[in-house]
Amino acid sequence: MITIALISSIGGAGRTSLATALAHHMSLLGRSVRLVQLDPKNNLPFQLGLNSPAERGVFQAVQHQLSMLDIQLPVDAPFQACAFGNTTLSQLCSFEHQLVDNPQSLTTALFRDTQAGVIQLLDLPAWPSAMANAALSFTDLNLVLLTPDTHSVLGIDPLLPHLLRSRGASYFLMNRFDSTKVLHLDLWTLCKTKLGHRLLPFYLHEDQSLPESTAAGTPLGAYAPKSQLLEDHQKLANWIDAELT
Repeated sequence: MITIALISSIGGAGRTSLATALAHHMSLLGRSVRLVQLDPKNNLPFQLGLNSPAERGVFQAVQHQLSMLDIQLPVDAPFQACAFGNTTLSQLCSFEHQLVDNPQSLTTALFRDTQAGVIQLLDLPAWPSAMANAALSFTDLNLVLLTPDTHSVLGIDPLLPHLLRSRGASYFLMNRFDSTKVLHLDLWTLCKTKLGHRLLPFYLHEDQSLPESTAAGTPLGAYAPKSQLLEDHQKLANWIDAELT
């Protein structure tokens, strides 16, 4: 099994939307994909058009030794999907302490009863977090999502040492980019200088069709089939597919 992590240094960077899009496009490339949300926001069901949050998810799989097959979301999609699951604040705090002391418990749950050849896409919570730290110990590829604002770019330096200790290779991708905005261009240049080849040479365009399609409960491809962002997602999926070959 190959595990790919999507991570960011800020909340609201678009990880869950991108993870959902990648799961779809990589499935169309013939890959067997499982999308797993490790973010306690537990909002993956809504991204996939469901009307209620997931009561069971990764949290319950870790705590009760459930199979990932037991917590799959009932979605009409060409890929499997698992949410984080419903938790109280007290349960979440205890779970994070558990992961600090025993990060292997997360690995055991994610790999339990998983077939060979599956690509597991992990939607990680914003850094720093105990779940992201635990996941980086076993991921094969890390995709760090940036947005063209100073908070996101300033978050690169604190994250870099942890990425260097990760087993997998790490690359950075700019999201919500508008080449007509001077600030966006300046931050792109700064990131290119800082990250070199680790910054992917293409970006994901800012596109209002994405939040509109999510609100409508409709995949972007059906809502806006001529969207530039749709092409961006396909390009990224093709890049990942080539990187894994």
